[in-house]
Amino acid sequence: MLNGPQGGEISPRHFRDVLGHFPTGVAVITALDGDGAPIGMAVGSFASVSLDPPMVAFLPDRGSSTFPVIRDAGRFCVNVLAGGQEDICRIFATRGADRFGSVDWRPAPHTGSPVLDGAVAWIDCELGDVHEAGDHYIVIGKVLGLEIQTPTLPLLFFQGGYGTFAPRSLVMASRGRPSEAVRMAEAAREDLEQLAADVGLECRVIAREADGLVIVATAGHAGGADPVGAVLPFFPPFGGTIAAWGVPELRAEWYDGFPAELGSEQRAEFDADLDRIRKRGWTLTFRSDAATEAEELVEAMAEHGRTPSLQRRLFDVGTQMRGLDDPTLLNESTASQVRTITAPVLNANGPLLHLTLYGFPPNASLEFVEHARDVLVTASRALSERFGGGLD
Repeated sequence: MLNGPQGGEISPRHFRDVLGHFPTGVAVITALDGDGAPIGMAVGSFASVSLDPPMVAFLPDRGSSTFPVIRDAGRFCVNVLAGGQEDICRIFATRGADRFGSVDWRPAPHTGSPVLDGAVAWIDCELGDVHEAGDHYIVIGKVLGLEIQTPTLPLLFFQGGYGTFAPRSLVMASRGRPSEAVRMAEAAREDLEQLAADVGLECRVIAREADGLVIVATAGHAGGADPVGAVLPFFPPFGGTIAAWGVPELRAEWYDGFPAELGSEQRAEFDADLDRIRKRGWTLTFRSDAATEAEELVEAMAEHGRTPSLQRRLFDVGTQMRGLDDPTLLNESTASQVRTITAPVLNANGPLLHLTLYGFPPNASLEFVEHARDVLVTASRALSERFGGGLD
Protein backbone atom coordinates (compact mmCIF):
# COMPACT_ATOMS: atom_id res chain seq x y z
CA MET A 1 0.00 0.00 0.00
CA LEU A 2 1.34 3.43 -0.94
CA ASN A 3 0.89 5.93 1.87
CA GLY A 4 1.14 9.70 1.78
CA PRO A 5 1.23 12.12 4.65
CA GLN A 6 -1.11 11.13 7.48
CA GLY A 7 -1.64 14.59 8.89
CA GLY A 8 -0.62 18.20 8.62
CA GLU A 9 -0.19 20.02 5.35
CA ILE A 10 -1.08 18.25 2.10
CA SER A 11 1.43 19.05 -0.62
CA PRO A 12 0.17 19.93 -4.11
CA ARG A 13 2.23 17.04 -5.50
CA HIS A 14 0.60 14.48 -3.18
CA PHE A 15 -2.86 15.90 -3.86
CA ARG A 16 -2.25 15.64 -7.60
CA ASP A 17 -0.85 12.10 -7.34
CA VAL A 18 -3.83 10.77 -5.40
CA LEU A 19 -6.50 12.54 -7.47
CA GLY A 20 -4.66 11.46 -10.60
CA HIS A 21 -6.00 7.95 -9.97
CA PHE A 22 -9.45 9.24 -10.89
CA PRO A 23 -9.82 9.52 -14.69
CA THR A 24 -11.49 12.64 -16.04
CA GLY A 25 -13.04 13.50 -19.34
CA VAL A 26 -11.47 16.23 -21.45
CA ALA A 27 -13.43 19.13 -22.92
CA VAL A 28 -12.73 22.36 -24.74
CA ILE A 29 -14.75 25.40 -23.63
CA THR A 30 -15.29 27.80 -26.52
CA ALA A 31 -16.85 31.26 -26.94
CA LEU A 32 -16.65 34.37 -29.10
CA ASP A 33 -14.84 37.44 -27.81
CA GLY A 34 -16.10 41.00 -28.09
CA ASP A 35 -14.88 41.25 -31.68
CA GLY A 36 -16.55 37.97 -32.69
CA ALA A 37 -13.26 36.02 -32.81
CA PRO A 38 -13.26 32.40 -31.53
CA ILE A 39 -11.56 31.65 -28.22
CA GLY A 40 -11.23 28.43 -26.28
CA MET A 41 -9.53 26.56 -23.45
CA ALA A 42 -9.07 22.89 -22.50
CA VAL A 43 -10.43 21.68 -19.16
CA GLY A 44 -10.31 18.36 -17.35
CA SER A 45 -12.93 19.33 -14.81
CA PHE A 46 -16.31 19.36 -16.48
CA ALA A 47 -19.43 17.90 -14.88
CA SER A 48 -23.18 17.58 -15.10
CA VAL A 49 -24.82 19.54 -12.26
CA SER A 50 -28.59 19.46 -12.62
CA LEU A 51 -31.18 17.73 -14.75
CA ASP A 52 -34.06 20.12 -13.99
CA PRO A 53 -33.20 22.79 -14.89
CA PRO A 54 -30.34 21.46 -17.07
CA MET A 55 -27.05 22.82 -15.77
CA VAL A 56 -23.37 21.92 -16.15
CA ALA A 57 -20.15 23.21 -14.64
CA PHE A 58 -16.46 23.53 -15.41
CA LEU A 59 -13.58 24.63 -13.20
CA PRO A 60 -11.02 26.95 -14.80
CA ASP A 61 -7.80 27.99 -13.09
CA ARG A 62 -8.01 31.50 -11.61
CA GLY A 63 -4.80 32.28 -13.44
CA SER A 64 -6.32 31.51 -16.84
CA SER A 65 -6.02 34.31 -19.38
CA THR A 66 -8.86 32.88 -21.50
CA PHE A 67 -11.56 32.48 -18.88
CA PRO A 68 -12.02 36.25 -18.23
CA VAL A 69 -12.86 36.66 -21.94
CA ILE A 70 -15.37 33.79 -21.73
CA ARG A 71 -16.84 35.36 -18.60
CA ASP A 72 -17.27 38.69 -20.39
CA ALA A 73 -18.94 36.91 -23.33
CA GLY A 74 -21.58 35.53 -20.95
CA ARG A 75 -22.04 32.37 -22.99
CA PHE A 76 -19.98 29.37 -24.02
CA CYS A 77 -20.05 25.92 -25.59
CA VAL A 78 -18.61 22.73 -24.07
CA ASN A 79 -16.97 20.42 -26.61
CA VAL A 80 -16.46 16.86 -25.32
CA LEU A 81 -13.32 15.62 -27.09
CA ALA A 82 -13.07 12.25 -28.82
CA GLY A 83 -10.36 9.68 -28.16
CA GLY A 84 -8.50 10.71 -31.33
CA GLN A 85 -8.43 14.43 -30.49
CA GLU A 86 -5.46 14.51 -28.13
CA ASP A 87 -3.69 16.89 -30.51
CA ILE A 88 -6.59 19.34 -30.28
CA CYS A 89 -6.53 19.12 -26.50
CA ARG A 90 -2.83 19.96 -26.45
CA ILE A 91 -3.35 22.97 -28.73
CA PHE A 92 -6.06 24.39 -26.48
CA ALA A 93 -3.98 23.72 -23.37
CA THR A 94 -0.94 25.60 -24.69
CA ARG A 95 -0.57 29.28 -23.85
CA GLY A 96 -0.02 31.47 -26.89
CA ALA A 97 -0.97 28.76 -29.40
CA ASP A 98 -2.99 29.58 -32.50
CA ARG A 99 -5.86 27.51 -31.20
CA PHE A 100 -8.19 27.84 -34.18
CA GLY A 101 -5.55 27.97 -36.90
CA SER A 102 -5.95 24.31 -37.85
CA VAL A 103 -9.30 23.44 -36.22
CA ASP A 104 -12.55 23.39 -38.17
CA TRP A 105 -15.67 24.56 -36.38
CA ARG A 106 -19.20 25.83 -36.83
CA PRO A 107 -21.29 28.13 -34.63
CA ALA A 108 -23.49 26.62 -31.94
CA PRO A 109 -27.18 27.28 -32.61
CA HIS A 110 -27.96 29.40 -29.54
CA THR A 111 -24.76 31.25 -28.64
CA GLY A 112 -22.70 31.10 -31.82
CA SER A 113 -19.82 29.66 -29.80
CA PRO A 114 -17.57 27.27 -31.76
CA VAL A 115 -18.58 23.62 -32.07
CA LEU A 116 -15.40 21.73 -32.95
CA ASP A 117 -15.51 19.19 -35.77
CA GLY A 118 -15.17 15.62 -34.53
CA ALA A 119 -16.11 16.31 -30.91
CA VAL A 120 -18.21 13.61 -29.28
CA ALA A 121 -20.86 16.07 -28.09
CA TRP A 122 -21.50 19.78 -27.62
CA ILE A 123 -23.40 21.61 -24.87
CA ASP A 124 -24.39 25.20 -25.66
CA CYS A 125 -24.70 27.33 -22.50
CA GLU A 126 -25.50 30.69 -21.01
CA LEU A 127 -23.04 31.60 -18.27
CA GLY A 128 -24.59 31.36 -14.79
CA ASP A 129 -23.06 31.83 -11.37
CA VAL A 130 -19.30 31.88 -10.87
CA HIS A 131 -17.97 30.79 -7.47
CA GLU A 132 -14.46 31.16 -6.12
CA ALA A 133 -13.00 27.85 -4.96
CA GLY A 134 -9.36 28.07 -3.88
CA ASP A 135 -7.16 28.48 -6.91
CA HIS A 136 -10.03 27.71 -9.29
CA TYR A 137 -13.50 28.99 -10.16
CA ILE A 138 -16.64 26.89 -10.30
CA VAL A 139 -18.52 28.10 -13.35
CA ILE A 140 -22.17 27.16 -13.79
CA GLY A 141 -23.61 26.91 -17.27
CA LYS A 142 -27.34 27.04 -18.01
CA VAL A 143 -27.84 24.60 -20.87
CA LEU A 144 -29.61 26.03 -23.92
CA GLY A 145 -29.05 23.10 -26.27
CA LEU A 146 -26.92 19.99 -26.65
CA GLU A 147 -26.36 17.15 -29.11
CA ILE A 148 -24.24 14.07 -29.69
CA GLN A 149 -22.13 14.90 -32.73
CA THR A 150 -19.78 11.92 -33.13
CA PRO A 151 -20.86 8.76 -31.27
CA THR A 152 -17.40 7.47 -30.44
CA LEU A 153 -15.19 6.92 -27.39
CA PRO A 154 -14.19 10.06 -25.45
CA LEU A 155 -10.72 11.32 -24.60
CA LEU A 156 -9.67 10.69 -20.98
CA PHE A 157 -6.93 12.15 -18.80
CA PHE A 158 -5.40 9.74 -16.29
CA GLN A 159 -2.22 9.99 -14.20
CA GLY A 160 -0.72 12.66 -16.41
CA GLY A 161 -1.47 10.96 -19.72
CA TYR A 162 -4.20 10.79 -22.32
CA GLY A 163 -6.13 7.73 -23.43
CA THR A 164 -9.59 6.30 -23.85
CA PHE A 165 -11.41 3.13 -22.83
CA ALA A 166 -13.04 0.01 -24.24
CA PRO A 167 -16.53 -0.90 -23.10
CA ARG A 168 -16.67 -4.31 -21.56
CA SER A 169 -18.02 -6.41 -24.23
CA LEU A 170 -14.72 -5.55 -25.38
CA VAL A 171 -13.90 -3.87 -28.63
CA MET A 172 -10.45 -2.33 -28.84
CA ALA A 173 -10.36 1.40 -28.18
CA SER A 174 -8.53 3.44 -30.78
CA ARG A 175 -6.30 6.45 -30.44
CA GLY A 176 -6.98 8.38 -33.59
CA ARG A 177 -9.23 7.10 -36.38
CA PRO A 178 -10.46 3.56 -35.67
CA SER A 179 -9.37 0.95 -38.19
CA GLU A 180 -11.95 -0.67 -40.44
CA ALA A 181 -11.58 -3.89 -38.45
CA VAL A 182 -12.31 -2.14 -35.16
CA ARG A 183 -15.37 -0.45 -36.68
CA MET A 184 -16.64 -3.79 -38.00
CA ALA A 185 -16.09 -5.46 -34.62
CA GLU A 186 -18.00 -2.66 -32.91
CA ALA A 187 -20.86 -3.01 -35.40
CA ALA A 188 -20.95 -6.77 -34.73
CA ARG A 189 -20.91 -6.42 -30.93
CA GLU A 190 -24.41 -7.84 -30.33
CA ASP A 191 -23.79 -10.74 -32.72
CA LEU A 192 -20.55 -11.61 -30.93
CA GLU A 193 -22.27 -11.57 -27.55
CA GLN A 194 -25.05 -13.81 -28.88
CA LEU A 195 -22.53 -16.21 -30.43
CA ALA A 196 -20.59 -16.52 -27.17
CA ALA A 197 -23.82 -17.06 -25.22
CA ASP A 198 -25.14 -19.69 -27.66
CA VAL A 199 -22.04 -21.89 -27.43
CA GLY A 200 -20.93 -21.07 -23.88
CA LEU A 201 -17.40 -20.20 -25.02
CA GLU A 202 -15.27 -17.09 -25.42
CA CYS A 203 -15.16 -15.56 -28.89
CA ARG A 204 -12.08 -13.53 -29.79
CA VAL A 205 -12.00 -11.36 -32.88
CA ILE A 206 -8.61 -11.11 -34.55
CA ALA A 207 -7.64 -8.77 -37.39
CA ARG A 208 -4.60 -8.08 -39.50
CA GLU A 209 -3.18 -4.72 -38.44
CA ALA A 210 0.14 -3.02 -39.13
CA ASP A 211 1.90 -4.66 -36.18
CA GLY A 212 0.66 -8.18 -36.86
CA LEU A 213 -2.50 -9.94 -35.73
CA VAL A 214 -4.39 -7.95 -33.12
CA ILE A 215 -7.17 -9.15 -30.84
CA VAL A 216 -9.61 -6.30 -31.51
CA ALA A 217 -12.62 -7.62 -29.55
CA THR A 218 -13.87 -10.40 -27.36
CA ALA A 219 -17.21 -11.60 -26.06
CA GLY A 220 -17.93 -14.08 -23.31
CA HIS A 221 -14.55 -13.32 -21.72
CA ALA A 222 -14.36 -15.60 -18.68
CA GLY A 223 -12.00 -13.57 -16.53
CA GLY A 224 -8.32 -12.91 -16.03
CA ALA A 225 -6.48 -10.32 -18.06
CA ASP A 226 -8.45 -8.68 -20.84
CA PRO A 227 -6.83 -9.94 -24.08
CA VAL A 228 -8.10 -7.08 -26.26
CA GLY A 229 -5.15 -5.28 -27.82
CA ALA A 230 -2.74 -8.22 -27.56
CA VAL A 231 -0.63 -8.66 -30.71
CA LEU A 232 0.27 -11.99 -32.32
CA PRO A 233 2.76 -12.46 -35.14
CA PHE A 234 1.47 -12.86 -38.68
CA PHE A 235 3.26 -15.99 -39.85
CA PRO A 236 2.45 -19.71 -39.92
CA PRO A 237 0.48 -20.98 -38.10
CA PHE A 238 -0.98 -17.71 -36.72
CA GLY A 239 -3.65 -16.11 -38.92
CA GLY A 240 -4.21 -19.06 -41.21
CA THR A 241 -7.77 -18.06 -42.09
CA ILE A 242 -6.67 -14.55 -43.06
CA ALA A 243 -3.94 -15.99 -45.27
CA ALA A 244 -6.36 -18.58 -46.72
CA TRP A 245 -8.64 -15.91 -48.20
CA GLY A 246 -5.82 -13.50 -48.95
CA VAL A 247 -4.44 -12.49 -52.32
CA PRO A 248 -1.10 -14.06 -53.31
CA GLU A 249 0.77 -11.03 -51.97
CA LEU A 250 -0.82 -11.51 -48.53
CA ARG A 251 0.11 -15.19 -48.49
CA ALA A 252 3.65 -14.26 -49.45
CA GLU A 253 3.77 -11.78 -46.57
CA TRP A 254 2.52 -14.54 -44.24
CA TYR A 255 5.32 -16.85 -45.33
CA ASP A 256 8.01 -14.16 -45.33
CA GLY A 257 7.23 -13.26 -41.72
CA PHE A 258 8.26 -16.69 -40.50
CA PRO A 259 11.44 -16.45 -38.39
CA ALA A 260 13.11 -19.29 -40.34
CA GLU A 261 13.43 -19.86 -44.05
CA LEU A 262 10.47 -21.66 -45.63
CA GLY A 263 11.42 -23.61 -48.74
CA SER A 264 9.25 -23.98 -51.84
CA GLU A 265 8.13 -27.46 -50.75
CA GLN A 266 6.98 -26.19 -47.34
CA ARG A 267 5.17 -23.28 -48.98
CA ALA A 268 3.42 -25.67 -51.34
CA GLU A 269 2.24 -27.74 -48.37
CA PHE A 270 0.94 -24.64 -46.64
CA ASP A 271 -0.77 -23.51 -49.85
CA ALA A 272 -2.62 -26.82 -49.98
CA ASP A 273 -3.63 -26.45 -46.32
CA LEU A 274 -4.84 -22.89 -46.90
CA ASP A 275 -6.85 -23.92 -49.95
CA ARG A 276 -8.56 -26.61 -47.90
CA ILE A 277 -9.37 -24.08 -45.15
CA ARG A 278 -10.88 -21.76 -47.74
CA LYS A 279 -12.98 -24.56 -49.24
CA ARG A 280 -14.16 -25.74 -45.82
CA GLY A 281 -14.88 -22.25 -44.43
CA TRP A 282 -13.37 -22.89 -40.99
CA THR A 283 -10.41 -24.48 -39.26
CA LEU A 284 -9.38 -25.69 -35.81
CA THR A 285 -6.40 -26.31 -33.57
CA PHE A 286 -5.77 -29.17 -31.19
CA ARG A 287 -4.08 -28.91 -27.83
CA SER A 288 -0.31 -29.18 -27.76
CA ASP A 289 2.46 -28.00 -25.49
CA ALA A 290 3.46 -25.29 -27.97
CA ALA A 291 -0.14 -24.12 -28.48
CA THR A 292 -0.69 -23.96 -24.72
CA GLU A 293 2.49 -21.93 -24.27
CA ALA A 294 1.46 -19.56 -27.05
CA GLU A 295 -1.90 -18.96 -25.37
CA GLU A 296 -0.20 -18.35 -22.02
CA LEU A 297 2.10 -15.80 -23.65
CA VAL A 298 -0.86 -13.95 -25.19
CA GLU A 299 -2.49 -13.84 -21.76
CA ALA A 300 0.75 -12.48 -20.29
CA MET A 301 0.88 -9.78 -22.96
CA ALA A 302 -2.69 -8.82 -22.12
CA GLU A 303 -1.79 -8.47 -18.45
CA HIS A 304 1.70 -6.95 -18.66
CA GLY A 305 1.88 -5.39 -22.11
CA ARG A 306 3.71 -6.32 -25.28
CA THR A 307 7.20 -6.50 -23.83
CA PRO A 308 10.12 -7.42 -26.09
CA SER A 309 10.79 -10.54 -24.00
CA LEU A 310 7.24 -11.87 -24.33
CA GLN A 311 7.20 -11.03 -28.02
CA ARG A 312 10.46 -12.93 -28.64
CA ARG A 313 9.13 -15.93 -26.74
CA LEU A 314 5.93 -15.94 -28.79
CA PHE A 315 7.94 -15.86 -32.01
CA ASP A 316 10.05 -18.74 -30.73
CA VAL A 317 6.95 -20.78 -29.92
CA GLY A 318 5.61 -20.03 -33.40
CA THR A 319 8.60 -21.78 -34.93
CA GLN A 320 7.55 -24.92 -33.05
CA MET A 321 4.04 -24.76 -34.55
CA ARG A 322 4.85 -24.92 -38.23
CA GLY A 323 2.04 -27.18 -39.35
CA LEU A 324 -1.66 -26.38 -39.55
CA ASP A 325 -3.88 -28.83 -37.73
CA ASP A 326 -6.07 -30.99 -39.95
CA PRO A 327 -9.82 -30.62 -39.23
CA THR A 328 -10.50 -34.01 -40.84
CA LEU A 329 -8.93 -35.54 -37.73
CA LEU A 330 -11.87 -34.36 -35.63
CA ASN A 331 -13.71 -37.40 -34.26
CA GLU A 332 -15.04 -38.86 -31.02
CA SER A 333 -11.57 -39.48 -29.62
CA THR A 334 -10.00 -36.14 -30.62
CA ALA A 335 -12.91 -33.82 -29.77
CA SER A 336 -11.65 -33.44 -26.21
CA GLN A 337 -8.35 -32.12 -27.59
CA VAL A 338 -9.87 -29.21 -29.55
CA ARG A 339 -8.40 -25.90 -28.43
CA THR A 340 -9.91 -23.40 -30.90
CA ILE A 341 -12.19 -23.21 -33.92
CA THR A 342 -11.90 -20.26 -36.30
CA ALA A 343 -13.97 -18.87 -39.16
CA PRO A 344 -13.47 -15.64 -41.13
CA VAL A 345 -15.63 -12.57 -41.65
CA LEU A 346 -15.22 -10.94 -45.05
CA ASN A 347 -16.17 -7.56 -46.41
CA ALA A 348 -16.01 -6.46 -50.04
CA ASN A 349 -12.21 -6.28 -49.86
CA GLY A 350 -11.66 -9.76 -48.47
CA PRO A 351 -10.90 -11.31 -45.07
CA LEU A 352 -10.92 -8.57 -42.46
CA LEU A 353 -11.75 -10.41 -39.21
CA HIS A 354 -11.58 -13.92 -37.95
CA LEU A 355 -13.71 -15.22 -35.11
CA THR A 356 -12.03 -17.74 -32.82
CA LEU A 357 -13.82 -19.77 -30.16
CA TYR A 358 -11.74 -20.42 -27.04
CA GLY A 359 -12.34 -22.30 -23.81
CA PHE A 360 -13.37 -25.75 -25.02
CA PRO A 361 -13.60 -28.03 -21.97
CA PRO A 362 -11.07 -30.89 -21.82
CA ASN A 363 -13.92 -33.41 -21.81
CA ALA A 364 -15.76 -31.88 -24.77
CA SER A 365 -17.82 -34.32 -26.80
CA LEU A 366 -17.87 -34.44 -30.59
CA GLU A 367 -21.49 -33.25 -30.48
CA PHE A 368 -20.51 -30.17 -28.43
CA VAL A 369 -17.60 -29.30 -30.73
CA GLU A 370 -19.61 -29.75 -33.91
CA HIS A 371 -22.46 -27.62 -32.51
CA ALA A 372 -20.01 -24.83 -31.61
CA ARG A 373 -18.47 -25.05 -35.08
CA ASP A 374 -21.85 -24.88 -36.83
CA VAL A 375 -22.99 -21.86 -34.79
CA LEU A 376 -19.67 -20.12 -35.46
CA VAL A 377 -19.78 -20.74 -39.21
CA THR A 378 -23.40 -19.56 -39.41
CA ALA A 379 -22.49 -16.36 -37.57
CA SER A 380 -19.41 -15.71 -39.71
CA ARG A 381 -21.39 -16.16 -42.93
CA ALA A 382 -24.19 -13.88 -41.72
CA LEU A 383 -21.71 -11.16 -40.75
CA SER A 384 -19.87 -11.53 -44.06
CA GLU A 385 -23.10 -11.01 -45.97
CA ARG A 386 -23.93 -7.98 -43.83
CA PHE A 387 -20.54 -6.39 -44.51
CA GLY A 388 -20.67 -7.01 -48.26
CA GLY A 389 -18.46 -10.07 -48.44
CA GLY A 390 -19.18 -13.71 -49.08
CA LEU A 391 -17.44 -17.03 -48.66
CA ASP A 392 -16.71 -18.90 -51.87
